[in-house]
Amino acid sequence: MRVLQLSANTSAAYAGLLLREWGFDVDHIDVAQAFPHIDETRQAAQSVFMATTIEGAGCAVEPHDIDLRNYDAIIEDVGTDLLSQLALDWHALHKTVPQIHLVSISAFGMTGPASGWQATDLIIQAAGGVLHVSGHEDEAPRKLPGETAAMIAGVHGATAVLAAFYGQQTASDKGTNAIADSDKRNLPEGVHIDISAQDTLMHHWCRHVADYAYSGTLTERQSRDPSGIHTRHTARANDGWVFLLALGQPWQDVAAFLGLGEFLTPDVMTPAAEQPWEAMCDAYDAAVASRSRYEWFADAADLGWTFAPVEDPWSVANGPQTNARKSMHDRHFDGKPIKVPGLPARIWSDIRSGSN
Repeated sequence: MRVLQLSANTSAAYAGLLLREWGFDVDHIDVAQAFPHIDETRQAAQSVFMATTIEGAGCAVEPHDIDLRNYDAIIEDVGTDLLSQLALDWHALHKTVPQIHLVSISAFGMTGPASGWQATDLIIQAAGGVLHVSGHEDEAPRKLPGETAAMIAGVHGATAVLAAFYGQQTASDKGTNAIADSDKRNLPEGVHIDISAQDTLMHHWCRHVADYAYSGTLTERQSRDPSGIHTRHTARANDGWVFLLALGQPWQDVAAFLGLGEFLTPDVMTPAAEQPWEAMCDAYDAAVASRSRYEWFADAADLGWTFAPVEDPWSVANGPQTNARKSMHDRHFDGKPIKVPGLPARIWSDIRSGSN
């Protein structure tokens, strides 16, 4: 499969990265000249993190050099105006090469009352429903880090390309084997898949939607009140920070697990008893600091609790699990070596081999 990528932001660029990691050929058109509002630093960062390519898996092409007959699909997030300028809008494509697919990613979709709206990742996160549970209840909502909504949309974009391509080949009775150019005219017509970043973000909150639909439960932002042991989530172990969470558990059980039995006097063992946080906070810190992050993680996991080691990006990039999965690539940015995340080798090798 060969794909043409037109990306003005992270969505289509990330979809192209995923497709390249899966071993497909992805060429891209440099559209930066048409988007002067994208600053040079952001463009440089995207060129490192999103244009990472497996050798021989695609290249940059000029608009006037494009032969659409060489492509099975186009994935874009540049919008209808630039597509029309390049004669790559759906009507022109379908007339010229009926078998080609077009996957479009935009903030709110290309049809409907909000189709013309522009949005940053922050706006999409708000409209997609995630901000109502981000941050604390006594402050404004907090944006999720990076470009979370755009990258989720990119995952859906890459999936849409794969579904359209393999569905078309299956319908043609050609299976998934390569089809010669002379046979492509016999393929079923291509499709235009319109992806809304707002809609794709909502899909990742299905648990909260289901909670509301079935039980009327509303998810709320957390209080900063430190009166309960569950709200003091992050503490320092003897080798770094650890995130401690045991939702729905009596604070007395958590205190006992941490070795704070001296505070569990008879008068605080009733279910409604308040935790004597002021008296036990120092002992709490000392107890957590007595063991390593992964020791807490392992023992808490046996109880179904989340005691998660907190890692910085450098620790994640160089950690034993990441190295074992071979999911980081060495690249250079501004003359300095850095590690860039990619798909775990097992995943894309399974896809290329046709394994489930």
